[in-house]
Amino acid sequence: MNSNTRWQFNPFDQTQPLKKHESQVQPGLPRVQSLTELQGPQPNPVLRPTRPPVDRICKDVPFPLVQKLRIDELFDFRHGEKINIDLLVHHLKNEGRLADSTWRHLLYQAKALLVQEPNIVPVSYGCTIVGDIHGQYYDLLTIFELGGPIGQQTYVFLGDYVDRALKINHPRSIILLRGNHESRQMTQVFTYKKECQVKYSLDLWYESMLLFDCLPICALIDERFLCMHAGLSPHLQSLNDIVKLNRFQEIPSEGPFCDLMWSDPHPQFANRQTLPWVFNKQRNCSFCFNYSVCERFLIENRILAVIRAHEVVPTGLKFFEKGSLSQFPVLISLFSAPNYCDVYNNTAAIIVYDHRRNFRPVHYRHRPHPFVLPNHENGFEFGHRLMKTYVQEIILALIQGYTKSLSRTDRDDVTTEKLKTKEQMLNEHTHKCRRMNKMNIQLGNLAPSEHLQAKALHNENVFDQATTSLNKSLVENDPVLAFDSASKIDALYEERVY
Repeated sequence: MNSNTRWQFNPFDQTQPLKKHESQVQPGLPRVQSLTELQGPQPNPVLRPTRPPVDRICKDVPFPLVQKLRIDELFDFRHGEKINIDLLVHHLKNEGRLADSTWRHLLYQAKALLVQEPNIVPVSYGCTIVGDIHGQYYDLLTIFELGGPIGQQTYVFLGDYVDRALKINHPRSIILLRGNHESRQMTQVFTYKKECQVKYSLDLWYESMLLFDCLPICALIDERFLCMHAGLSPHLQSLNDIVKLNRFQEIPSEGPFCDLMWSDPHPQFANRQTLPWVFNKQRNCSFCFNYSVCERFLIENRILAVIRAHEVVPTGLKFFEKGSLSQFPVLISLFSAPNYCDVYNNTAAIIVYDHRRNFRPVHYRHRPHPFVLPNHENGFEFGHRLMKTYVQEIILALIQGYTKSLSRTDRDDVTTEKLKTKEQMLNEHTHKCRRMNKMNIQLGNLAPSEHLQAKALHNENVFDQATTSLNKSLVENDPVLAFDSASKIDALYEERVY
């Protein structure tokens, strides 16, 4: 095939034909250009994926974008370095990636804006509040369709991995708060660090962590609603206490900053017998707080309610008990990732607080998205792990057959004893590999990461029962059973690991 042939192809548009552009010489723009060059006349950016090979076996699978988005294509350096959001959305939707200089400049600009914001960002009415989205990019597009026009409607994200490009184009309309997953510890335990390494480099992870350190920690909407990722802290009595916190650091293991990222309402929130502050065993850090603590904090700070995210809610939204003076829920939990981990089968929600101060929840279901193997493995890694297990089982069967065939008088020689030792070790290792393969196949994106595999094997009975229930929920189309089963597995991941 002529290497100078360029093809335009939208893999998600089945009706669009391939468009061929041929020229004798089509040199690409240099990867790095000076600011003067970038501010000069630039050609219109065009996505040019490579033409699918003619001998491709799976012709119905869209061919991915292979050319990375360059800095001169994404940023308009002639008009204040504005980002071409439509181009970026299209590129990421088709699973394209960014060039090294592009993501570096993107994070640099976002960090320059975030570092200027206060710990508590004031927001007027006419906004949309968004809970956890956990990197579900295609559902993020649904949020922007339902929540109102970007630029006219302010969006307040309550943490746990959100988009940053829009922040640069609309610095006052996109408010990004920090969540417990925006930390070095959590991104290593889960898969964000590995995803950076697989798709880009560890430099992206390091730069992302520096950006996360700059994220504000709370938002105050219309001087009525205090928004944060998790919950309250016994160390914080007033809003001024939050303002005084040093947020430019890794989230500590204890203290007020930790509590804002990790605390939860007590399961018996409104029970009068519930203690005000109880150690949060489920998270292995921070506290659980009760109704009286929450209402007292609201009254003393003259606010109406606390809006938080941090935990999965079956319908995306949970209203807790109403205040004795306000008759409005003192606490609201919001979760905006539908069908979380592809197994929860939950509905997600956002809250639209319009210009007339109407408080309107919006619920939505998940969008289809490209298939991804667990823990960002590729097909070769996934197949190699399975094949390795099969080879180990063959070797184990050969050893077991040999040791069983020996007579009683031959069982005490040195060679036989060594084989028996290796047989025991290989048997244990094969069992472990078989269990992990089964979890990866059955649980998909809820499968344990490398850092949590030992814990998963230690609790394999929980996984067995929950996996059986999950399979049953798929057969019976039972969303309640799916949510309960997934929650039992996910509870093992929610502890903070030190």
